[in-house]
Amino acid sequence: MTERLYLKDCYLKEFIAKIIDLTSNGVILDQTSFYPLSGGQLGDNGILKTATNSYEVLNTIQKQGNIIHELNSLEKLEIGQSIQGKLDWKQRYGQMRVHTAQHIISRYFQLNHNAETVSTHLKNTESRVDLHPIGKLSPENLSTISDEINEIFGRKMHVIISFLPREEAIEFLKEKEYQTKYLDMVPSSVKEFRIVSINDYDWAACAGTHVKNTAEIGKVSLNKTKNKGKLRERITYSLIP
Repeated sequence: MTERLYLKDCYLKEFIAKIIDLTSNGVILDQTSFYPLSGGQLGDNGILKTATNSYEVLNTIQKQGNIIHELNSLEKLEIGQSIQGKLDWKQRYGQMRVHTAQHIISRYFQLNHNAETVSTHLKNTESRVDLHPIGKLSPENLSTISDEINEIFGRKMHVIISFLPREEAIEFLKEKEYQTKYLDMVPSSVKEFRIVSINDYDWAACAGTHVKNTAEIGKVSLNKTKNKGKLRERITYSLIP
């Protein structure tokens, strides 16, 4: 299985790996810092380079425990070959900012509106969070909430990544009032959970990429809401340049 370097270091932009398999449109490496499409976060883009050729990583997906780097070409690639990976850092760093912002936004609505996040989709242009149960929010509500969330970012809270044994992690997250019902979706074969903690404000089991401090997020604007069913609202937000 592919070793996921981003789990311990979200800021690793370049790495050296070995090709362990070829697919119809990509390669599987023994290790990678490319994040695969999952959990509402987009797959990374970038470049893979051998000694003689360069390949564009069009998308990154996961399948049966491995990460597939979908490429624009497979010409002259072979199993066992050494290859250098380089992330499209602008795209990745944007994902790190909007993902950490999503954790704060979700926690804010949990604490202030008793609403849980039931779905997310993260894009560098405009992201969304689906909440339930919650009533319709007015533009004035969104403006006020945006200000309050940006104030939280401005506290410059540290974002810490740690790892705990499964049962210990579940008990810890229950104490922190995390939405632990989602932990039941994690296969029983997973014996260790990755915990993302934001000071004393938020704790979550998450395999995504994040910034080291909430100050790196900058500010966001909560743009609009859309009803997605009974007491379910979709809120879209974007980073303010």
